[in-house]
Amino acid sequence: MIGAGLAGLSAAEALRVAGHDVVVLEARTRVGGRNHDLPLAHDGVVEMGGQWTGPGQTMVQALARELHVSLFDSYSSGENLYLRNGSLNRYTGDLPPTDAVTAGQVLGIIDDLNALAQPLPLHAPWMLPEASLYDAQTVQSWLAGRGLTSDADFLAGVAVRAVYGEETSQIGLMDLLQAVAGVGGDFNTLIGSAQSTRFVGGPQQLSEGLARRLGDRVKLGEPVVEIRRGGTGTVVTTRAEYRAPWIIVAVPKSVTAAIRFDPPLPAAFQQYFQRQPTGATVKVQVVYDSPFWRDAGLSGSVVSDTGPIEIVYDNSPPGGSPGVLVGFAEGNLGRSLFTRSVAERRSAVIANLTSYFGPRAASPSGYFDAVWASEPYTGGAYGSYNPPGVITALASATSQPLGNVTFAGADYSVEWPGYMEGAIRSGRGAAATVAARLRRA
Repeated sequence: MIGAGLAGLSAAEALRVAGHDVVVLEARTRVGGRNHDLPLAHDGVVEMGGQWTGPGQTMVQALARELHVSLFDSYSSGENLYLRNGSLNRYTGDLPPTDAVTAGQVLGIIDDLNALAQPLPLHAPWMLPEASLYDAQTVQSWLAGRGLTSDADFLAGVAVRAVYGEETSQIGLMDLLQAVAGVGGDFNTLIGSAQSTRFVGGPQQLSEGLARRLGDRVKLGEPVVEIRRGGTGTVVTTRAEYRAPWIIVAVPKSVTAAIRFDPPLPAAFQQYFQRQPTGATVKVQVVYDSPFWRDAGLSGSVVSDTGPIEIVYDNSPPGGSPGVLVGFAEGNLGRSLFTRSVAERRSAVIANLTSYFGPRAASPSGYFDAVWASEPYTGGAYGSYNPPGVITALASATSQPLGNVTFAGADYSVEWPGYMEGAIRSGRGAAATVAARLRRA
């Protein structure tokens, strides 16, 4: 097993329970992959990676119950803020205040995405009769043909960046339709209910709990540099050599592309991994002595056209103390922070929050940020995506195991792609495939 995130650990645990010997090789000195929680006062955490769950995400919530990790509702009481064209407005409900034409267009986008995704064959989207037509477009080009108002175009862009951490100009329409289909066919799930619930103490506990069950089978600080494929499959790390009849590679696709394979991967796999970029999200957590915005009747939620932080939520622990605001700089806004120092990023973020919440936001007691593109074993956030043409040209040829190597991860899952739920489903699915092959060997 390569990778000790939720996918790799779920696969390893499923194989262990089935009676197979497993070893998990993790390059980092911690488990969790894109789940990374940092300690906060009063036994709380700030979740610097993935953090939410919601209705329909049954496996991740069942795992939390098994490991005695409690859930709590994300704070959402009060009015939200919308900063657009220099005007700051308070509102309630799902849609920021706008004119009737814009509101109708936004709802029309959601309805049309849901309708286009409904007939998609989830496990073989390239079989959709319209697949080539859809896959030739970016999300941006599809939106451009709808005659949107500037406000509708802005809100659509914010929503897509919230899903991918990337601009609509980079993402294939087929990828978005597949994501919608993978969460049950409703775009609102991607941008709403999937973020409704959090884990008390943070979701990295799930990986830590699985790692405890696996014990010394998990090897940290073991970056894989080569996989020699064959009947006995050999994995060479920086410190040792491990031999196994089957290998599950459960790391981000861009990281897989950096591993040397001998013999080399077939051309379709080479091309596929070359064409799997990741989003450009910088996640920030700003800590205050108390959630002062609640005193003003605010939920802590912000949508803004003034960067770098265009989306904000209340991310305080269950008891509300200390107060925490989580914010996201995504796509080009995220990239605008890459070359800035931590102090410069902090200054820009605090200025943003002060413009939203007033002078009390100018004096935080703590600041954390995560530039996921600088993480060598992740490469970006929230996950990988398919640019135009990739699904119809390459997905079919790369959808099956490659000899004695199979791939797993949140970005491989057809159900809940990009979510912790998807990681667990993909890991357990890969384990089932390996177990079945081993039984036949």
